[in-house]
Amino acid sequence: MPMRHAHTDGDTLVRFTKHDILAVGDYYRGVGYPFVDLKSGGSLQGILDALGDTVGRAGPHTKIIPGHGPVTDRNAVMQQRDILLAIRDRVAVLVEQNKTLEEVIAAKPTAEFDAQVPQGPQTAERLLTWLYAELKAVH
Repeated sequence: MPMRHAHTDGDTLVRFTKHDILAVGDYYRGVGYPFVDLKSGGSLQGILDALGDTVGRAGPHTKIIPGHGPVTDRNAVMQQRDILLAIRDRVAVLVEQNKTLEEVIAAKPTAEFDAQVPQGPQTAERLLTWLYAELKAVH
């Protein structure tokens, strides 16, 4: 199933119904913060939609295979979606206040979540960079 404009413009969810498994690729990562490649057609709304769709398709025993990291479950996907929503809201306030990217990073809007997110290549700074770019473009 295509997941339009999530991590990129070519994301796909593969459902293995007999085994209760969802393979989601890079729009969900079990390590590091999520990453949207704006240059390749990804978007904040697309990744939020894809995460929500995945949660909706997953049952309590569904195994979810991420693009990076260990096999997980719907609770981890919900947690990542909720964290992303909270950080988005914090960054949006800073963008409305005309803060620069450097000021947004210095404000540490991810600090509450940094310990909850397993370390990976998608750092808080990288998350804030693409999130800022997208929110600034629509502001």
